Amino acid sequence: MGLTEGLNNIGLVYSNTQLESLQTIIDEHLKWNRIFNLSAHRDEESVLIYQILDSLTPYEFIRSGELLDIGTGPGFPGIPLALFFPNTHVTVIDSNDKKLAFARHIKTLCDLSNLTIVHKRIEELSTTQQFDQIISRAFTHLNGMIECSLAFLKPGGEILAMKGAQAESEIVDAQSTHDNCMFQLHKLPHVVDEQRMLAVVKQRSE
Repeated sequence: MGLTEGLNNIGLVYSNTQLESLQTIIDEHLKWNRIFNLSAHRDEESVLIYQILDSLTPYEFIRSGELLDIGTGPGFPGIPLALFFPNTHVTVIDSNDKKLAFARHIKTLCDLSNLTIVHKRIEELSTTQQFDQIISRAFTHLNGMIECSLAFLKPGGEILAMKGAQAESEIVDAQSTHDNCMFQLHKLPHVVDEQRMLAVVKQRSE
């Protein structure tokens, strides 16, 4: 499967510039992975499916404003989302500076002026920084995601937790411990026969 076919399959409209940038990200990921062990994805199709397309599956839920990507690793899902949503300022945060070096490299190559890269644990980030949306792909279970995110949400903000088949059980657990939150669960489009879900969490208004 090629890049254009994959994007078409998830229903995402793209420009030639975005297509070229995504191919650059794939090529650079493969180069860097030989030396720095960025991820477990070591062939082009695997990087395409599990780094690029997987990162872009929640595109219908991304809005303009400030987006924080917690536990981004080498920059996923934050980098592909920054590429497709220039009116959204994406901040990616991770404690692994070697992986973040890849994100910095891609920011320069693809001229992503709407991308900020932060080398910290989320617990070290000042809560004076507030975001409209906070996303994570494989950071922690939903309860942990809520606990570390609520303090950084603007009023009316939301958490976007990308999950697999365990999403429903995680929501049940989170509902029992966070009665100050509202939960929605959405199925995400994908090109693999694996369940991809998005848990959307909002804080109840006082």
